[in-house]
Amino acid sequence: MRNRFTSRLFIVGGIVILILAALFLGAPRLLPGDLIRDEIIRELEGATGARVTLGEARLQWRWGWSVTLRAGTISGTGAALAAATGSANDLESYSVEIEELSVAPALLPLIRKQLVVKSVQLTGPRLDISRRNGEVEAAGFAVRITDLNLGLAQSEAQVPADLSLAFKVSADSLVLQGIPYTGLDMSGSYKDRVLEVAALSVRRSSGTLRGTFVVDYSGNPGGHLEFEAEAELVPADALLVEWAPEIGQRLDCDLNATVDGGFDLGDNATVQRTLDISGVLTADEGVLRATDWLRDVSRYLGQRQDLKDVRFSTLRHEFRMSRGRYLVDELIISGGDTDWRGSGWLDPKGAIALDVDVKLPPGFTPDLGNWSFLAKSLRDAEGRINLPLKLSGRSARPTVGVDLGRLQPR
Repeated sequence: MRNRFTSRLFIVGGIVILILAALFLGAPRLLPGDLIRDEIIRELEGATGARVTLGEARLQWRWGWSVTLRAGTISGTGAALAAATGSANDLESYSVEIEELSVAPALLPLIRKQLVVKSVQLTGPRLDISRRNGEVEAAGFAVRITDLNLGLAQSEAQVPADLSLAFKVSADSLVLQGIPYTGLDMSGSYKDRVLEVAALSVRRSSGTLRGTFVVDYSGNPGGHLEFEAEAELVPADALLVEWAPEIGQRLDCDLNATVDGGFDLGDNATVQRTLDISGVLTADEGVLRATDWLRDVSRYLGQRQDLKDVRFSTLRHEFRMSRGRYLVDELIISGGDTDWRGSGWLDPKGAIALDVDVKLPPGFTPDLGNWSFLAKSLRDAEGRINLPLKLSGRSARPTVGVDLGRLQPR
């Protein structure tokens, strides 16, 4: 009896295996590539309002079914996307050139109205996104998404609460708001309405930028960003082009930096109102070309007009940004003919108020006019005069003069 049961079990098992094998081998014929491609195009165009073209499509079995598409484009507008999704966005237009797109879905969860995708891999030569506040361009990009889970029930939230995934992104080159980068590598995850980038590295000019950040949508629908970042040997003009271009254009050196903080995402007013960051900038050797800034002290320098190009072997700057105001907690520039220490603030409208103490070269006496008789009392044990200066007015062209209020007590 047992032998007969065992024989039947083997026969049934063999038939099931043969049926499954036939399905696996015959599926590409039952679902030809053209049919798959045309259905994907219809779904994408209907979901996004974009224009979609795709080349060859294939259904494959690699320890699970996957769909691979080659050579295509997706292009659309923010208005069409908003109309298709019913959700507002800040996009003006977008275009993606696809080299290959591969999707490996899990089929059984669809019965429970749950979309589970084992992996999505997208590679392409070019991606262009135009937003109201700037543009994004990428070349030679690759995106890999794994463990994507999403409930298919309707949700009014801008970012679905039940969405989760892990991702890796790379690009040979990237342009953000006109600023070029190379060698982008980024990895992270999204879960419980929190986006976490665990590792980010990108080249800026001859230096490197690294960082991590978290965007939390759970308590703020627009998102709140917290970040930590560092810069290593990035040329000053490249690092400061967006935040302080006037300073970056005058600094000839490579900068190191550590910065952390956060702000609410949104328009410029929202960012400025909630921005709270702090950091340290350092450099070893360089020049601060401050001739135009120090034009008002030319009369004090006599034959040493060259001192307006501040050469240094050490630069250290501790700063904070809070409620839109840039706070100079400490500025130290030393190692050349002059040493500088300063503190103060700058605001978003360009106003500046900086107190600076400059230590002049040994033996050099500035022309202080009616105050020249004080020169001897201002000289230290090294024979160097310590001169208090004040910078005020506009940061692009500040007024610089001797601070008599701090000079008199000396």
